[in-house]
Amino acid sequence: MTQNEKEIIREIVKQRSLPYSLELIETQGDKYITRNNFGSEITYIKKDDKYLLEEE
Repeated sequence: MTQNEKEIIREIVKQRSLPYSLELIETQGDKYITRNNFGSEITYIKKDDKYLLEEE
């Protein structure tokens, strides 16, 4: 994982106040596909300075 990918994960976890860890699986522009430590895949979209769930 690159330093940039680590920073993205840190920002998502901090902004979303997540009680679990994430792993960045794939990046598609401003779309970030992650996997949490429970094995679930979650997609976040970066809008302005916020990371939103794809469904939001």
